[in-house]
Amino acid sequence: MTAVSPRLDRIPSHNDLEVARLAHRAAANVPAAGRFGDRKVFIASLWATMQDIEAHTGGTLTRGATLEHFKAWLLRSRLLTADGTETSARLVVLCRADLVAAMDPTLVAASETITDGAVFHFALDPGVAREEYAPRTRSLESAVPNIALGRVGRVGGSRRAA
Repeated sequence: MTAVSPRLDRIPSHNDLEVARLAHRAAANVPAAGRFGDRKVFIASLWATMQDIEAHTGGTLTRGATLEHFKAWLLRSRLLTADGTETSARLVVLCRADLVAAMDPTLVAASETITDGAVFHFALDPGVAREEYAPRTRSLESAVPNIALGRVGRVGGSRRAA
């Protein structure tokens, strides 16, 4: 009997798509103090900017929600894609803070988002991190090293010419 792994449902709801659009718009507007470099936006700063945008535009997507609600949405939405297929663009891309000594400790702590042993502090700005948000392609050629071109060494072979 072979075990069948459950298929991951990557299909976003209408609300997921709307929140993602708002998050992408907000990421572009987060000031330098809420970023680490140009690509990484602190999750807490992203949430604050989303709330500001909603307040100025009369939006309702963040009404009644908290930073913790937003973090839960981020953790779920990092697995979703724009059209629900495995190769489509992801709704959100998260990453962790590695150089915390060089960062505002308050922002690091407020942004910390934990799931199943993984810790995230940033959402990548899709306006800058275009490659991470691009649709993914599956190519056997790119996934398997080309031995004929010498990209992989021979077993027991020497690097020196014989």
